[in-house]
Amino acid sequence: LTGWQPTIPDDTTPTLTAGEQISAASPGRYRVIRQIGEGGMGVVYLAQREEGDAHQQVALKFLGAATLGSAQHARRFAAEHRILATLRHPNIAHLLEGGTTADGRPFIAMEYVDGLRIDQWCALHAPSLPQRLALFLKVCAAVEHAHQHLVIHRDLKPANILVNADGEPKLLDFGIARLLDDTVQGEATRTQVLTPAYASPEQVEGAPLTTAADVWALGVVLYELLAGQRP
Repeated sequence: LTGWQPTIPDDTTPTLTAGEQISAASPGRYRVIRQIGEGGMGVVYLAQREEGDAHQQVALKFLGAATLGSAQHARRFAAEHRILATLRHPNIAHLLEGGTTADGRPFIAMEYVDGLRIDQWCALHAPSLPQRLALFLKVCAAVEHAHQHLVIHRDLKPANILVNADGEPKLLDFGIARLLDDTVQGEATRTQVLTPAYASPEQVEGAPLTTAADVWALGVVLYELLAGQRP
């Protein structure tokens, strides 16, 4: 949910204002606090989930202006929901619910992670080498969990790994993730959604992907955490 390149919204963007109430199809209500991210795939808001006396901050994601009316992006949004529903790991920001607002807008509500990018956290706290490796191994465990559920993240980078106040890393943004048994492999390959600095050779070439693509990206992230720069 972080690290997206900003886009200029048009008049069709499902813009929400601070304090606006969102009635979900399922029980519960959300009060928008502020927008925290925007990109070609969607718009993300910090919101408060209110059910009775229980209040919880969440990240609320909607399809963005550039994707409204696009069947392909609607399928991706639905795929992200399905993928997140299969993952439950302490180092992955988890899905709370997905649904449709009263006015027909699909949304995904996720755990909100208040933290720093993993590279920024390391620069600020200057952990020792063993501490950096221990932190990185938790990220690896999260990625392994995804792979065990046949999910390739496809966009592993520091911007998608936040470290919270307790020093725990959280893996975010499965917006372009893909299931290994996904039948729309060709479509995913043609769209070429990637971050070049962390993309594996097969991603750059548009070749079929395996979990090795994530392993490549993890290697780049580890190098960056240890050397302070990308290889």
